[in-house]
Amino acid sequence: MSISPDQIDLSADQKQRLAELADQTGKPWGEVLAEALDAYGAQRQGVGGNGGESFYDAAVRLGLIGCVAGGPADLSTNPKHMEGFGESGS
Repeated sequence: MSISPDQIDLSADQKQRLAELADQTGKPWGEVLAEALDAYGAQRQGVGGNGGESFYDAAVRLGLIGCVAGGPADLSTNPKHMEGFGESGS
């Protein structure tokens, strides 16, 4: 049985967000909705030890890892950025 997003009682904003997520992930909207329901159920049950996904997992899922272009690869490799690190404030 095939159901369209218009057959589900969602607000216009919710339908728009669902369509955007489907476009971003390249998945059918039904699959995106199923994943969201699974994640919500897991979070409600406390699966994962901390009640939800980790920050890292969320950042990977949202495509935030490596999204900054033109910045230094690793600030710790430049001594200038490490000046004062580890020194006491007194």
